[in-house]
Amino acid sequence: MAGERIDAPTAARLAVLASATFVYVTFEVFPVGLIQDIAHSLDVSTGRVGLLISGYALVAAVVTVPTVALASRVSRGTALVVSLLVLIAAELLAAAATSFPMMVVSRVAAALTHGVLWSLIAPAAATLVPRERVGTATAAVFGGSTLAAILGSPGTTFIGELIGWRATALVLAAATVAVTVGLVWALGLRHDPRPPTAGEPRGPAAPEPVRPAVHWPPVLTLCAVAVVLITAHFLSYTYFAVLVADLTGTSAAVVVLLAVFGGAGAVGTFMVGRHNDTAPQRTAAVTIAVFAVGIGLLALASALDGTMTRSAVAAVAVALWGGAFAAAGPVFQTGVMRLAGEDADRASSVYVTGFQIGIAGGSALGAALLGHSSLWLPVTSTVLVALVLAVVLARRPVPAAAQEH
Repeated sequence: MAGERIDAPTAARLAVLASATFVYVTFEVFPVGLIQDIAHSLDVSTGRVGLLISGYALVAAVVTVPTVALASRVSRGTALVVSLLVLIAAELLAAAATSFPMMVVSRVAAALTHGVLWSLIAPAAATLVPRERVGTATAAVFGGSTLAAILGSPGTTFIGELIGWRATALVLAAATVAVTVGLVWALGLRHDPRPPTAGEPRGPAAPEPVRPAVHWPPVLTLCAVAVVLITAHFLSYTYFAVLVADLTGTSAAVVVLLAVFGGAGAVGTFMVGRHNDTAPQRTAAVTIAVFAVGIGLLALASALDGTMTRSAVAAVAVALWGGAFAAAGPVFQTGVMRLAGEDADRASSVYVTGFQIGIAGGSALGAALLGHSSLWLPVTSTVLVALVLAVVLARRPVPAAAQEH
């Protein structure tokens, strides 16, 4: 069934929420494109600056559940605005950093509220739309992180080369201030401890919502499946530049294929938004299957003869991989919220924690495998994604839509 359409004011509010994920992800990966400039400026090795990425994920994984529990004492709008205010402080501290420890503090500050934003942003989007459009709203919000891969990271790198990485951090802080103002408009700051979720009665006469206990086994199963998929992704994606250079014989292809990855991600996010509400189980199966084909092709590309052939196959592989990974986030996040019902915030915090564990675990495992051969990265990723696909097909951990058979 088609259900109600999302009107223009609601779409504008969803765009503001997507902008919040955009600025957060852009700062999360801020050191990647400017790693050498930051290292030179702070007089440390590039390896130490690289730890700012994995350390961020580790801190976020540890603190997400307790910080989301703390945030439950206020409205979602208030918690999200506070998260962005902390991000602004972190960006300003990065701009002022004259030593590596100051950069570490900046990263830790942002990581402390990373889980709050990512745990509450999708449930907040769900309050803005009819129940049958929750999947679409989630995909829209996740579009901000996809846009960060297309514009955010390359954009900060480009600006950083023009005006320096510290000034770029100030530009990002200014953008975050604008997003924070927009978020106040989009959600408003309420005095009630938690706004009603999608499908609850609204207005002053609305009764106090009943919050049934979450049936945790299916939620944890879905989160565990997601952790394996995220591990498989970051195992190879963390060392994307190494993989591409080895396959194509030139580092110049890295920028091009990163653009392909991000562009395909935008397509994947759009496609999942169209189907995640009506056929989530089929959408999950197709998404993971495309993921497996993409990363599998990347593993096979090294066995082909000819640089041009390997480069062409790598481009197709990266496009499939990028599109599927971008689609996987909304599929799993929406599934967790549907399983959790009215306790979506707490379940989302567990999911976000698992996501960060997958980032840290995948990067660490990739580093160990890279010492043997870069080929081991896509091969291992393919095995893990194939395992996820088998579980998705056999166990169907993603909840079905009412009309899906």
